Amino acid sequence: MSTASITTESPRAVPRAKTVRTLALLEARRLLRHPAPWVGLVLSVLWARSALGEQTWSSAGYEGLAASVSPLLAGISLAAVSAFAREHVPLAEEAPTSRAERSAARLLAGLVLVALVAAVVGGVTVWLRLRGGLPLGDEPGATAHAHYTAPELLQPVVLAGFAVALGAAVAHLVRQRLVAAILLVLGWFLVGATYWIYPEGVAVRLTPLQVQPLDLDVGAPATDPTTFPSDWLLSTPGAHQDHWARLVVSPALAAWHLVYVVGLTALLAGVAVPGRTRRILLPTGVLVAGSAVLLQGLVAP
Repeated sequence: MSTASITTESPRAVPRAKTVRTLALLEARRLLRHPAPWVGLVLSVLWARSALGEQTWSSAGYEGLAASVSPLLAGISLAAVSAFAREHVPLAEEAPTSRAERSAARLLAGLVLVALVAAVVGGVTVWLRLRGGLPLGDEPGATAHAHYTAPELLQPVVLAGFAVALGAAVAHLVRQRLVAAILLVLGWFLVGATYWIYPEGVAVRLTPLQVQPLDLDVGAPATDPTTFPSDWLLSTPGAHQDHWARLVVSPALAAWHLVYVVGLTALLAGVAVPGRTRRILLPTGVLVAGSAVLLQGLVAP
């Protein structure tokens, strides 16, 4: 008489890629249900409306709309903290995935929030095209039809990935979720709401959220503006500056800044994901970010 043996499939027998993909889908649904990104989106819309309604200086609307994405990015970072804080809960040794695989899955899940930001940017781009553009500059050098360049439009999308990695890294370094949330909100406030304190030089290359145009000093207050080239966009002397300034949007500077943000994202992801991945991402992030800072300096007006 023979006996039939019953075998059970070990959790380790499940292909790792499939397990990571399944966990990523689960985490993506959780991220979409988290209220922080949606609250941030509402705040960004209100900020954008306020920025476009008040033209307190020649580039206020153009700059304010670009900076208004920061509450949404803060919400993404808070959602990422919530996801990665679960890594502090110990699991049994027989868990089917390692910590590195769980971290990688949560980072992949963050792509759903990157897609959300891409959809928002796409909608705003279409709206700007239908609107005819934004006002930029003062008379005699002004336009009512300014549009963001391609690198400027890509910046919020790339920053969304940075926001996910930032939340992951902070959750890894700070075990108290409330403290991590406070640090992230304060950080994004300094980057977004006070963007005007990074107007030029090294600061505009190092801040994650780069807001253009750049103000280039081109003349004393008494200078006759008709002596400037007719295609220049100008900012008049006034309460915000004591000179004539030329407003310059540099696609090359914005493009290399995107590379810089990608480097920062890799660096932060390396902090969040342990193991061999960390040993690859950390030096790669430092090299890419550092090189991009130097290249921004070479192409800056």
